[in-house]
Amino acid sequence: MSPAERDLRELLEAVCEALTVPGEDLNRRRLVERALWARTTIRGALDEDPADVGYLRRKMADEEQRNK
Repeated sequence: MSPAERDLRELLEAVCEALTVPGEDLNRRRLVERALWARTTIRGALDEDPADVGYLRRKMADEEQRNK
């Protein structure tokens, strides 16, 4: 797998995680917020800023800690 393919796979994995609200919490606000983070991450990837994948993972981790 090439580096570009690995980067794309990592991006897609992070976006899938963002669009999956943990547990059975179907809180619409959380899903909308996570979708916005995913969009920001995708936009960064399209603008060739791979650091945004880390942004998405940090945002999800922070959000999950607040919702425990």
